[in-house]
Amino acid sequence: MPLKLGEKVMFGAAVLVAVAAVGKAVVQASASGPKPVRDFYEWTEAGLAGQSRYGELGCNNCHRAMGTGEIGHAPVLDGEGTRRTRDWLVRYFESPTELVPGSAHDGHLGPDFRRFAGADRHLLVEFLFGLKAGPASPNYPVPPSAAARPPS
Repeated sequence: MPLKLGEKVMFGAAVLVAVAAVGKAVVQASASGPKPVRDFYEWTEAGLAGQSRYGELGCNNCHRAMGTGEIGHAPVLDGEGTRRTRDWLVRYFESPTELVPGSAHDGHLGPDFRRFAGADRHLLVEFLFGLKAGPASPNYPVPPSAAARPPS
């Protein structure tokens, strides 16, 4: 059944509006430049092996990293390599409760890292250190507020 003149006009107007909206979106996307860097990864061979070990140990049953795993049970690990130094991570895996009092990684909720083989701790450190965050990421470090700083 052929369209009537009024229907043709309405259809044409709808197509014109749709094309204009798409065109505007394209222009705005190209005008704003590239999207800011959010989370990214700097992998070493040991870091890639650490990612495998992380999965084998079931760390994602409590943690979230690289967009997968549980949310709310334990800290999100994306951006950990930007928030922490490699040395801090090594020390944490050697004695979690010294650096984070109340850490679940003393064996009461999570595994006791002190019982892990040194090679496993090394691989996990390298994996976590490779999880980076750019300034546009919600995982980017935020300086503590003045109220949260310890007194001098």
